[in-house]
Amino acid sequence: MSDVEFALPDPELARYTWVYENEHGPASQPPLTREPGFGPPPEPGEPPSRLVINGYSYFRSGPSGEMPSSFDLPDLGGATALETWNEKWLPEVDALFDELQGFDATAVADGEWRKVLDRQADEFRRVFAGVHGECVLTSGQLARDFVDGYCEAFGESRRADAHAILQGFPNRTLDRAIALWELGREVRGDGGLRAAVREAARSGGREVGRAGFDRRFAKFLEEFGHTIDAQVPDAPTWREDPSPALELILRYGDEPEDGSPARAAANQASQRARLEEELRQLAGGDESVRELLAALPAAQELLPVREDHNTVCDQRLAAASRYRWLSIGRLLVDRGLAEKADDVFYFTLDELREALGTGAAPEARELDERRREQAAYRSAQPPPVLGTPLAGEPSEAGVLRGTGASPGVYRGVARVIRSLAEATRLGEGEVLVCGVTAPTWTPYFAIAGAVVTDAGGALSHTAVVAREYGIPAVVGTRTGTREIADGTAIEVDGSEGVIRFL
Repeated sequence: MSDVEFALPDPELARYTWVYENEHGPASQPPLTREPGFGPPPEPGEPPSRLVINGYSYFRSGPSGEMPSSFDLPDLGGATALETWNEKWLPEVDALFDELQGFDATAVADGEWRKVLDRQADEFRRVFAGVHGECVLTSGQLARDFVDGYCEAFGESRRADAHAILQGFPNRTLDRAIALWELGREVRGDGGLRAAVREAARSGGREVGRAGFDRRFAKFLEEFGHTIDAQVPDAPTWREDPSPALELILRYGDEPEDGSPARAAANQASQRARLEEELRQLAGGDESVRELLAALPAAQELLPVREDHNTVCDQRLAAASRYRWLSIGRLLVDRGLAEKADDVFYFTLDELREALGTGAAPEARELDERRREQAAYRSAQPPPVLGTPLAGEPSEAGVLRGTGASPGVYRGVARVIRSLAEATRLGEGEVLVCGVTAPTWTPYFAIAGAVVTDAGGALSHTAVVAREYGIPAVVGTRTGTREIADGTAIEVDGSEGVIRFL
């Protein structure tokens, strides 16, 4: 399959605008997990809200081409979004992680498979929807309201300050980057250790032959080894293949000391403290500023809620789900229904239920063909829009527009990275151009000079992390990875949301 066609399943659906949801579903899902996603079923006579085409998710957009930007806040019983995350949902996430990670397929009795799989799916949806509905969306809405109120009080020219006052807080994504950085400092200046780490990265080994380093790297993998690329279950975690983590350690070993993620976070915390003090001083004589000051603590939960749930919920649950599927895959192999454990990802969910229940399974050649198709889908670039085109501003020659997400202007060479597997091509100070970034991409923000993405908004993961690292970012360009050629010299204006081709 050299050319992949992205076609709507029904020509009637072309009357609507379908937007590629690359912010939350950037990679093609394998047959096993190709589902329309969360949300209620469509009303009778109405089209679905989402489609899955070649494993990619598309949502039916409104007139502006976007999903609703605001929603009614849930009743959290007087708790904040961060308290709700830590006290209510984090224990639920941990319990589900333990269940899925430790799942033993051989312990399921014949005739029980449908019930077991349906219960796991329901529990996954319940926890995932609760975390996002009560914590992530709430903190995002409160942050958005604060930023709008800040700009109303001080003027649109202060929008960057409105975002900066929400930055510089501890979070789990930052913890992972700092842990990698500290391991990179060990490699720096030690040629023998560097060579051993490079060999381990090449071979996929977990040990390099240095007791101290091996002990600290094992601790890192125990804590952060459930990192998984693009949240697709057929991709190995860092615990299974530590090569990406070792490559990052090598890259960090080459970085100057002022590139430290901890230093970048400290700079943001210092700027935040200055802006907080300004707000406190102005609050004495202005009621609207006093209201802003009262709303600030809830808005400042954005960073820890977003990044902690990204790392501890989204990443770990995706990894645990993978471990569960592989346990089932090994059972299929034992029963002669598959040749390899990871063949399970190329069953559909209905086929898997049938195979576990009756022993009827797709033939090996059919699974191989699906595996080849999946590789083709992953190498394809999904169209940003299907069906009725979005109404938009006329394009300007030599200019690409998006949302200014992190202020500043930077000129550099664009490096178009279509998957995390390619991220090692990013050179020091180059502009990272990609569809969207996820928590697994965060360590590369210490290497990039600026970031440009197809998806995202001012409070997206990319925007928040770029501000934390103090580098310019333009997000939501829709077509950046299509229009910016790899190796092109560009100027990224993160204040105005403009990319200029030099």
